[in-house]
This record gives sequence, structure tokens and C-alpha cells, in this order.
Amino acid sequence: MRVFPQLATGASAQFPVRKRHLVRTVVNECADGRSIQWSDDGASRVEWEIDFSGLSDAERGSIEQLFAEAEGRLHSFVLLDPAGNLLAWSEDLEKAVWEKSPLLQVWPGAADPLGSRRAARIRNDSGAPAIVQQTLNVPAWFWYAFSVYARSDAAGSIGLYRRTTAQVQAAPTAVGPEWKRVVVSGRFSGNEESVQFGVEVAPGAEIELFGFQAEAQPGASGYKRTLAAGGVYTRARFADDFLEVTASGPQSHAARVRLMAVRS
Repeated sequence: MRVFPQLATGASAQFPVRKRHLVRTVVNECADGRSIQWSDDGASRVEWEIDFSGLSDAERGSIEQLFAEAEGRLHSFVLLDPAGNLLAWSEDLEKAVWEKSPLLQVWPGAADPLGSRRAARIRNDSGAPAIVQQTLNVPAWFWYAFSVYARSDAAGSIGLYRRTTAQVQAAPTAVGPEWKRVVVSGRFSGNEESVQFGVEVAPGAEIELFGFQAEAQPGASGYKRTLAAGGVYTRARFADDFLEVTASGPQSHAARVRLMAVRS
């Protein structure tokens, strides 16, 4: 997997990060004065500009190596949005991207910690632990922070986890009537290229969940709602055929990186 690298700290970027979404509207001016407009989805793209400083020799080398492998703007690579939520449909557990145990019941429209009604109430009607999870095709060796808000009318617990086919990191956490943000953070060894992010619910338990979020960094940031597309861009490219890199001292480099991506 050719992927934009993380820093030694586990961060995917440094501030300032500038991100913008560009769209194009096609306008057809008719002879009778009418105009017909429609969105040109094929021209939509996202752009990032990241200013790095204090890079080590190894961190500078990993960015330059990817630039060389991609041959500047020519070839694409995977980019995990440093300013986004990697999961798709972060508030709609009924979408196909979410894998659920057969006897796990889901009711949308519950009150959430933001004062709206975008949380989901789920109940495990089976006699075994049930799961709801989403699988992302991302490098397992990266740092990730996976978080969700949870509450339960009765005292209970949920098991938040990240896992691959060979490794698992779980964080069983007690929940009660007050909303609580649960976070599991870490990285795996090895070279697997997919990670599952999910919640395990005990037999007979009923809980409310809101704001599923996965980020390519060690800590959780403010919640970012997603719809059909999450922050995994499989067709990202460098926006320039040159890379601005300067050295300010031993093991201290600066770089300005411009990236762009369209959806797969």
C-alpha cells in the first residue's frame, strides 16, 4: 500500500492545515434566456496544504520517498484525511458499511449529547456478545484513535475495539445515564492493510451511541459528522511536481506539501 506517511508522533500533519473542497456547477444558457444548472460531480476534489516543521531526517525521507515513488503528480496513493473522520455514515448504523450481529436491534432518532436527535439506541437480544463495526482498508501499523459517545439508562459497559485478523485492542468501559465519550487509541505491528473499528454489546444490554469517529492520530479531536464518504482517499496525489523542503539544522527540516484527491 502506497500511503502518505505519519510522523514519529503518530500525527498525520502539523498545524496549520488548510483544507478546501472544490465543486463545479455547469451552466447552460438557453437561447430563450433560461439557464439550466447541474453539478459536475466528476470535477469535485479536495485539496490540502500542510506546513511541516521540525521534521527528523527519517520523517523528511519518508515524504520524499513517497514523492519519488509517485513521480510527483503522476501516480496516486492512499491519504488518511488529517482533518477528517475516516468512517463513513458516522450517525447511520443502518447503512451497509456497518456490519452488525444478526440479533442486534437498532432504533435511530434518540437524543444525542449535542441536543439533537441523531443518536441510535441499540439492544442485543441474543445470548452472546453482539457487535457493530466498520472495516477500513487502511494501514494497520498507523496510529488510530477510535471514539464514540455512549450512555445507558442502567449501569453497564461497552467494549470499544480496533482489530485486524491477527491483533486486537479493546477497551471495556463502564457507562451510565450521562453521555460519556469512550476512546481507544494505539497502533499495531505488522503489515496488514485493513482495520475493523467497532463496539461490542453484552447479551441483553441496551445502550445509546452517537458520533462514531476514527482518526489517524493518537488522540481524539472534536467530532466530525460524515455521510456517504469517510476520510479515506484512495486516489490522492501530490498537487505539484516539486517538493519544498529545507533544512534548518541537524534533524530539523521544514516542508510545504500540497495534496489533492478525488473520490474512488
